[in-house]
Order: sequence, then structure tokens, then C-alpha cells
Amino acid sequence: MDVTIRIAGEEKLVRVLDETQDRARNLRRPFADAGERIVRKIAKRLSGAVLDANTGRLKASLMHKETKDTLEISAGGGPKEVAYAAIHHFGGVIRPKKKKFLTIPFPGGPADKPVPLRASDFEDTFVAAGIIFQSQEHESVPLFILKKSVTIPARPYMYLEDSDEEYLKESIRDFIAGAWK
Repeated sequence: MDVTIRIAGEEKLVRVLDETQDRARNLRRPFADAGERIVRKIAKRLSGAVLDANTGRLKASLMHKETKDTLEISAGGGPKEVAYAAIHHFGGVIRPKKKKFLTIPFPGGPADKPVPLRASDFEDTFVAAGIIFQSQEHESVPLFILKKSVTIPARPYMYLEDSDEEYLKESIRDFIAGAWK
């Protein structure tokens, strides 16, 4: 003896379950949405909360990339690579690569610009007491401080807050449930 049980709306239920499964296999949309939000929050941290923006290159290098099952947030890459992105986040020691000393623009001096000038950009210079000076008429103007190394403290800016994680979870849950159109 065969017994068949029919459930009212069975086809609709199967279709909804199939659609839910399809959405769960490709989370690119909620990842993209969360990625935009997280990048905006990190950019805000780079506007004075963690670091003072000089040129804005670090903030401009923030990116998010998503696939069907991953979300990646990055800084420092892209077409205009920002080599100092990692040292600002993790901290570390900077040493000269080719010369004996690092040249640090003297605060408030002629070389202290958003994009600092180099010592070779100046004429009539001399070194005294670990400082590069420029002779100008009847005075000496300090240009650069010479250092063998500089320690940069860690100033983390690439992190998720609890609210970011909660937003991502809610977005995924709503997307899978079909609340996104």
C-alpha cells in the first residue's frame, strides 16, 4: 500500500529553499555592502583619530574586494602603492637604505612640506651638530635633522569593531532570507 502526503504550497516551499541555498552560495552583495561601510570607518580613523592625514594617499589606498565567499579589506596597495601603510599600523624601526642617515625635515623649516623635499633639492648646505643647514645671506636655516633610525609607534587603524561584525552578520542573514531585492 502506498501513502502519499501532499503539503499545500509544496512547490513554493521547495522554490524558496532552492533560492535560499543559491543566495547562501554567493555572498558577494552583502560583502560589498559591508566592505564599503568598513572602508568608510577606517578612512575616518585616518582623518585624525589615529593618524593625521598629510597627503591623503593612505586613505585613498583603502580598498575592499569581495568574492562569493570572502571579503578582503586592504590599505597601501593599488595603482599608487603606499609603502608606509604597514609601518603605521604595526609600528617598527625605519633605517636608511642607501645613505648613512635619514633626513627628517626640520619642523617648520623650508623642507617641512606635505610631500617633503630632499636634501639634494637645496644648494649651499652644510652639516653641524646632526642638522643640515642652508646658508642664506647672513643666516643659517635648519633644513633636516639627521638620524640613524626612527622608531614609529604602532597606530592600528585596520580593524573591525564589534558593530562591523554585527552589521556583516545581519546583512548576510537578511540577504540569505531574501530581504534584499
